[in-house]
Amino acid sequence: TLRMTTTAVTVEQVLKEAGLTLQLGDEVYPNLEHRVKEGLEIEVLRGVNLLVVVDGREIVTRMPPVKVEEVLTRAGIVLEENDRVSLPLETRVWEGLRLKVTRVALETLTVQYKINPAVTYINDANLDKGKQRIVREGEPGLLEREYSVVYEDGKEVKRSKIGEKVVKTSVKKVIAKGTRPVIRTATVSRGHTIRYIEVKIMEATAYDPGPESCGIYADGYTYTGKKATYGIAAVDPKVIPLGTKLYVEGYGFAAAEDIGSAIKNNRIDLCFDTQREAILFGRKKLKVYILAP
Repeated sequence: TLRMTTTAVTVEQVLKEAGLTLQLGDEVYPNLEHRVKEGLEIEVLRGVNLLVVVDGREIVTRMPPVKVEEVLTRAGIVLEENDRVSLPLETRVWEGLRLKVTRVALETLTVQYKINPAVTYINDANLDKGKQRIVREGEPGLLEREYSVVYEDGKEVKRSKIGEKVVKTSVKKVIAKGTRPVIRTATVSRGHTIRYIEVKIMEATAYDPGPESCGIYADGYTYTGKKATYGIAAVDPKVIPLGTKLYVEGYGFAAAEDIGSAIKNNRIDLCFDTQREAILFGRKKLKVYILAP
């Protein structure tokens, strides 16, 4: 604070008389042209250097330590409803302050997504096993999803889902899978030609219908009621259905007509007429042909 007596007529003359030089951004109250009168108080606000970052620009300016809101007004910066400033608008600025204005825009965005059609398989007895055919082509559906999107300085910073709806329902694709056995031929022992639908590598054992192989309650008949004799095979019905006709490598033709507590999965038990024949056969892995009906 400087007190002085002067004969100056205007504020500008008082400042000159006091040796005060004004710089860019300084402000005087009252203004320089104001006429001096007894008891007048003159306030000199020295400007501060500021950096205002807005709209991709850096504005270097010098202003008196006014409020942030006033700085923006003087710089010609208009704030929109959602814009954000790095300091509250009522804050007074200071030397070297960096003021950042972030442009914030809100948008409701609708995005469409393709819904891939589901696939349904049906069996087709008129189509060879292992083959497929398209019964009906599927059609994709359409999902419409609505988002609330926030942009800061033109860049997306947040996306929130508001809701969604299916505007077009997808249509299932239907594919037929063949179940008809594919019949093949093979030449086996003694030049016989067989027609078969499948061949399996199985672990084979042997038994005879007597009590030595089947226990004291053996009655000489199979699970299906057939007489147990050469050409009868015990199988796991989950692997080979009962009643299936077979050709067993090293044994000959057989029918799956029996089961056994130990005959599970990929095992087969072949019937012989005598215990000696069964013992001589032993245990071995061999090919079992599932014959065509």
